[in-house]
Amino acid sequence: MSEKKLEETVPKKQEKEPEEEEDKFEKYRKAGKAAKEVREIARKIAQPETPIIDICERIESELLNKGVGLSFPCNVSINNVAAHYSSPLDDKALIDKEDVVKIDFGTHFDGYIADTAFTISFNSEHDKLIEASKKAFETAIEMIKPGVETRVIGKKIEETIKGYGFRPIKDLSGHLLDQYVLHSSKIIPNISIPHGTKIEEGEVYALETFATTGSGTVTEAPYAYIYSLMPLRAPLRFKGSRQVLGLVQKEFKTLPFAERWLAKKVSKAGLKLAIRELTEKGLFRAYNVLSDRKGSLVSQEEHTLIVLEDGCELTTQ
Repeated sequence: MSEKKLEETVPKKQEKEPEEEEDKFEKYRKAGKAAKEVREIARKIAQPETPIIDICERIESELLNKGVGLSFPCNVSINNVAAHYSSPLDDKALIDKEDVVKIDFGTHFDGYIADTAFTISFNSEHDKLIEASKKAFETAIEMIKPGVETRVIGKKIEETIKGYGFRPIKDLSGHLLDQYVLHSSKIIPNISIPHGTKIEEGEVYALETFATTGSGTVTEAPYAYIYSLMPLRAPLRFKGSRQVLGLVQKEFKTLPFAERWLAKKVSKAGLKLAIRELTEKGLFRAYNVLSDRKGSLVSQEEHTLIVLEDGCELTTQ
């Protein structure tokens, strides 16, 4: 899942025992295997006239049936929408045969995350746009190894996408993963930036590339359907807010969640009030829907990778 973020900070790295490191990577691989298998299912179910909410819930159900957790709600972003559209309660939207559809979902095993996305279209006119984000991804993967600077990768991604006649989305990026942390301290940009950090052996990234026919910049919609818990405390007025907060703390920890997930346990009216208060108090972070300009089209490609001594291992491909 994407995040509008280009700044980087690098925390001190804690050394781990080799056995502990290998156990961690196996958990990343288990999450990746589940995501890889569900990618194939997702391609089959995302068809014209299919309700978006059915796609979201089917993908999430398939992941849970594989014995893994959800690291964020399934996103089904259409046309100029680049990220963060996960069906709201009672969503009536359908896939149209002319749509460019990005399906982005994630899973985790003991908090170790797999994040993956792909783009489909039912109109061959959009094949070049889809190919641009895929080729940019493949080019970046070939570059990833310890010591390579993230800004150099971003420059190559930008050059590749522009070579197809499109723009990269400059304010969306790939991101370092950590246990129960979807967006950690480093990014891999989609454009050339002045400063970056170096890729290190043992790091795990969700690498995602975006190509657009639009401006290359996304803006936030005034609404959100995905939230995450923030490490803050504040007094709450409504009893329902305290109930929802406790539920999120127990079930989702720091990982993003969908409003509709909570609707199965809390009344619709009470849930709306609770989310409003918790967001206003800063206890919930809202992931507003992100879109390029109206009428444009966006494609996306994403996989999770483990950085090895001389390259990388894709866990979701």
